[in-house]
Amino acid sequence: MLEAERKAREAADKRVTPEQMRYRIGDIVVSDSGYGFLVFHEILDIEKLVKENLAKYGDEYEEEGMYLLDSYCFTPEMRFYRFARNYSEACPEGELGDFHISIGLGTIPREVFEELKRKSFRVD
Repeated sequence: MLEAERKAREAADKRVTPEQMRYRIGDIVVSDSGYGFLVFHEILDIEKLVKENLAKYGDEYEEEGMYLLDSYCFTPEMRFYRFARNYSEACPEGELGDFHISIGLGTIPREVFEELKRKSFRVD
């Protein structure tokens, strides 16, 4: 299983374009869910999120926070993953998780994202 995951990640890594490599914190990246609707990935600042949660939850959060930082900031295998809140018409409230940037179709302006949010991410 781990070998299959490694091969799939390496194949995805090879599909990353220069445009996708430019995705940054705050960008809204669009991808296709594969189920007939789009997914909107709001890239988050993992370091800021960990700091805020450490301040809020203290020692309870330390182990999880350190794991997130190690995974996303210091693990070479994760270089093409972005931590995000992911929205769609199936999950309009958003869900934390990561995505591989090779699935990105491009970015949209924040104003368009906010309008889609008001419409529960239903694209006409």
